[in-house]
Amino acid sequence: MNIQVCKILLWLLFLIPWGAYAEVDSEALSGLTGLEQSPAVTFEVDNEKFDSLIQQGWNLLSVNPDKVRSMAEEASRYYDPKDTTRRIRLLNLTGITYFIQSAYENALLNYKEGLVLAINSGEVSSIGSFYNNIGIINLHIGHYMDALDHFLKAVNYFEEAGEEQKKLNTLNNMGMLYTSIENFEKAGLHLDQACEGFRAVGDSIGIAAVNNSRGLMFLKMQKPDSALYYLDQSIEIALLTQNRFGLSGSYIEKANVFFMLEDHARALEFFQKSREVSQEINYLEKLCEAKIGMAKSSLEMDRLPDAFHYADRAMDIAGKLSNKKLQKEIHWFYSEAYERNGRYKESLHHSRFFLKLKDELADQSTLHELYNLEIHQLSQAKEIQQLEIERQELMISRKNTTIFFIVLAFILVMAGLYLLYHNHRYRQLATHQQAILDLTEKKSRAAVQAEIQERKRIGQELHDGLGQMLSVARMNISVLQQKSFLTDERKKELMDVAIHSVDKAFYELRDISHNLAPSVLTEKGFSKALTELTDQINKSGSMKIHLELFGLNSPMDSLLENTLYRAIQELINNALKHARAKNFFLQLIKNDTEITLVAEDDGNGFNLDEKPGLPGGGISNLRSRVENLKGELFIDTMISRGTIVTIVIPEKKQALA
Repeated sequence: MNIQVCKILLWLLFLIPWGAYAEVDSEALSGLTGLEQSPAVTFEVDNEKFDSLIQQGWNLLSVNPDKVRSMAEEASRYYDPKDTTRRIRLLNLTGITYFIQSAYENALLNYKEGLVLAINSGEVSSIGSFYNNIGIINLHIGHYMDALDHFLKAVNYFEEAGEEQKKLNTLNNMGMLYTSIENFEKAGLHLDQACEGFRAVGDSIGIAAVNNSRGLMFLKMQKPDSALYYLDQSIEIALLTQNRFGLSGSYIEKANVFFMLEDHARALEFFQKSREVSQEINYLEKLCEAKIGMAKSSLEMDRLPDAFHYADRAMDIAGKLSNKKLQKEIHWFYSEAYERNGRYKESLHHSRFFLKLKDELADQSTLHELYNLEIHQLSQAKEIQQLEIERQELMISRKNTTIFFIVLAFILVMAGLYLLYHNHRYRQLATHQQAILDLTEKKSRAAVQAEIQERKRIGQELHDGLGQMLSVARMNISVLQQKSFLTDERKKELMDVAIHSVDKAFYELRDISHNLAPSVLTEKGFSKALTELTDQINKSGSMKIHLELFGLNSPMDSLLENTLYRAIQELINNALKHARAKNFFLQLIKNDTEITLVAEDDGNGFNLDEKPGLPGGGISNLRSRVENLKGELFIDTMISRGTIVTIVIPEKKQALA
């Protein structure tokens, strides 16, 4: 198989569950516990036979994954176990067979073993590829934070290895991740960056993959015109490059757009095109997906015999591939079709199969927790080795500076003796101590006043928000209890209003408790907690927050994290409630000496001479907390010009255990 065909096949394999992932590097998939050999098996090193079996496996990969695994097991008898390169190829091929059949647990086991092998051998590019592929697995099973973490690590390793095209593939995957969580702004940025890179190197397959990803993004945004535009571009490139693998997937996504538009005839047309291309290349998985789509379209067009015919053929293929994910989708179709046909017993039967398969697929996601722990321990071992080297270097440095510290200590002692002869120094010290006591008293008084204001604010939120919602619910329930002559329709209306009020009360209570104790800091860390806070506000549409974080890689003191998090909450609250801002720019910069927070909004602003603090009263509490950490707070504002708040806090060095 030539390089171009291999590249197309690898790109195809990660289109299976989502429709538009970039290629997976053949040197990057990993580990197969099933390849451990029995002592009775005879080994002989025959590299040519090994290479031939692996090549045949690639040719049959999309047709018969079970047979390919058998061929991989046979190939394992003909290579030297010390041959790392061939072992990675072997684990790679076997891992992909499990992935095609949606056996994510087994696939993840392979990737984990391969990543350990790559880390121990120091192959930077392979490490990046493993992180990319494991990120895709996490994306499939819905672990979006883990997926993003692995993608970011992959990008760093690819940059270190100078693997630009692999980095672009991962950026495309990150675009798909953000599409999955409906953060379309970031999805578009990553896809644009990937597309520009692919254009620069002339990678037509990569460009087609990105266009396919864009089509899926606009489909999820319910913008069918844009979705069709990019899918048509992807199809055009696939036709020019004779990429029938990618073409089969793009036809299915275009059919899905027409299905969403309820143009079921056009949807059926493109599902049939995908079926024809898939049959031509004997790509069974896409053939199964196409037949499922044809069954759904036929059902919507009231062609029940055709619908059941296509579904039956799809089930045959899914059974041959042992693909539980496809079988689950087909059982769901049967349940819907039988229900529409009034055959409720058959519908219930298939619904139960659907739920069973859904649970089995969900169980496969549990292995990722064990994987993360083992890989974390391996990474820590490497870090401990590095720290030991640094410790030895530090000991040598300390020996060279011992004399310097002795001299410095002597100078300090002499300076202290010199100060003893000057009585006015004592008086100055006493005056200084008194000033400190006065300042401490003022801070204590300000802290008490801030606490009183906070209690009043909490009480007001409970009374105005939670109390009113519960009162409305009680009033409606009371009417239901006292007026038995009400009609059923009126009773249902009152009950719906009461339930809605209670639901709103629960949400209000959750927001109040979250503001009191931001547990998200301990659960997810400062950076992720801050990103989650801004994402929630952006999704609400009340204000657009632009967040930039620099240097937040090392741990910070918990008091400092809480102070900064509270400060950001207060500033966002002022921008929303008082300034009525539309945009909020937040920048947090950390270096070795200090942490700087700059918050700017385009709101109403205020007269700083008339109001020395921000509107809302919370600034006194904020200023007190910042000063307790020996920090400073600056406000720059003017009516109708917006507000800029700058907070600078010195960074305290943390002692690592």
